[in-house]
Amino acid sequence: MFRFFSIILILISQNLFFSQSIKNFAVPDSLKNKNLEELQKSYDKVFRIDNNKAEIYANTILRKGKKERNNDLIYDGYYRVAHTKGLKSENGHPYADSLLMITENVNTKEYPAKAHIIKGILYNYDWKYAEALDHYIEAQKLSKNKNSDQFFYIKKLIGILKTATDENKEALPLFLEYYNYQKQKINTKDQDVKSYIGSIFSVANCYNKDKQYKNALNYINIGLKECNRFKDYTHYPYFVSGTGIANYYLKNYKIASDNHLEAEKSFLKNNDYGNLAITYYFLGKINHDIHKDNIAVMYFIKADSVLAFSKEFYPITRDGYEVLIDYYKKTGDKEKQLKYIDKLFYADSIINNSKQYLSKEIYKKYDTPLLLEKKEELINDLNNKNSVLYWCLGGGLIILSILLFMFTKNRKKVKEYQKQAELLLTNSLKESSLQITPVHNNDIIESKSIGEKVRSTIPNNILQELKSKLMLFEVNKDFLHKNITIDGLAKDLGTNRDYLSKSVNELKGKNFSQYLNELRINYIVEELKSNEKLRKYTISAIAEDIGFNNPESFSNAFKKITGTLPSYYIKLLNEQ
Repeated sequence: MFRFFSIILILISQNLFFSQSIKNFAVPDSLKNKNLEELQKSYDKVFRIDNNKAEIYANTILRKGKKERNNDLIYDGYYRVAHTKGLKSENGHPYADSLLMITENVNTKEYPAKAHIIKGILYNYDWKYAEALDHYIEAQKLSKNKNSDQFFYIKKLIGILKTATDENKEALPLFLEYYNYQKQKINTKDQDVKSYIGSIFSVANCYNKDKQYKNALNYINIGLKECNRFKDYTHYPYFVSGTGIANYYLKNYKIASDNHLEAEKSFLKNNDYGNLAITYYFLGKINHDIHKDNIAVMYFIKADSVLAFSKEFYPITRDGYEVLIDYYKKTGDKEKQLKYIDKLFYADSIINNSKQYLSKEIYKKYDTPLLLEKKEELINDLNNKNSVLYWCLGGGLIILSILLFMFTKNRKKVKEYQKQAELLLTNSLKESSLQITPVHNNDIIESKSIGEKVRSTIPNNILQELKSKLMLFEVNKDFLHKNITIDGLAKDLGTNRDYLSKSVNELKGKNFSQYLNELRINYIVEELKSNEKLRKYTISAIAEDIGFNNPESFSNAFKKITGTLPSYYIKLLNEQ
């Protein structure tokens, strides 16, 4: 009876989720007599190499499954079409949703876990990390003690999410665990060549992200050799691109350029817009570093155009917009300055929205349950061996935990200034000025303080004009002038005190004094990092250089914004 209703559900779902691509798809004559194994092998051969061909094979599998009412073919077809479309920056979600629906009550080795895996992968492609994490966690629960391939693959996917929050050191053990799992399988009858080579790339890519470029090149060389050994070139262009990235940071510019130009051909052929944009970004960086500014700008614009076309954004490309802003500032093209300032706003909004939430969610939904599970396993093991020892150990752990908590709390209180100063060394402050909320024609803006829609009290044309002028005020660093007052700046901007005060409040979510102080502090934090000579100045001299009237007001503003004192921050910088 259950099987009967499953078939009925699948038939209904076919009609509900029969996408446009499938409706217009006709199986090529050359594929009509191919069996499932032949179609799957053909798909695997071109997957990530020629995704347009891969989609044809995937659609054929799906069409064949629907015609034969074969559940396994239908499941496989939906999965492969969804994955291929995701790689092409197209909407694969209808196929993943179909797969989730028709496998919801299935209990096989692969499903429904695999449906949650592909849904999570698509969300990851869309930068919706929290949603991706939810599906990975669900897939992990469903695959545990049932499908080790899936269970370890999910570890890799969680690792990818961790790299999105720059937790590369935490991600590396997950990638290495997956690599070792695939490596021990490669010489057995259960070998999975594509997954094995992919696991090598994951490790190499993580080493690149963690700035361990020589380790990255070591694994890349292993990957390239394995591609040739098994004649599987699915990941070949990614290894070439990774080689270019490592060589760029090692300042081997000629080799890096050749690598990226080689990778560009594959990414263009395969409609891999994300990696194509990254390739153009690095070609821009290479030419910028060797002072070929016109060529650098050309590549940065190409990267932006590809991202705009694909409606994607990759955080690594962010500083390309800073180069473009600086370039057009030097050429005096204010229109293009404003254009790329807006692009920078958009980039920062994506980075902030996607990363801040994800790190906490991974810790709460993945890391903490994993630690609790290991703790439970340890306790059960000890309990089976010696219940008395268990209670002693448990009590000892509780006491140790209390002592550790008290020690940590006390240390945190004592070391707060040091911690905040160290954070400044590794994480550049986001300029609060680069968070102007877009104002639309209906004069509705987003209130940063309460998250509710409020109506602007300033005419839209004036607000838009002041927004542009404040952008130039920030870009030109006019905030460093001394004795800036709201009345004086209003006069310089061709407006009045009331309009300027309300504009800053509505666009920035803060008063004029807070706005000015944050601009100055954010500037001096970055300037001190790069300017050793400036670090030798007295606090009083630094304060005067950036527009403060006295060292006390500078130190107070610095502490309020950064959580530490300028003297402490400078001391740590000099120790680097």
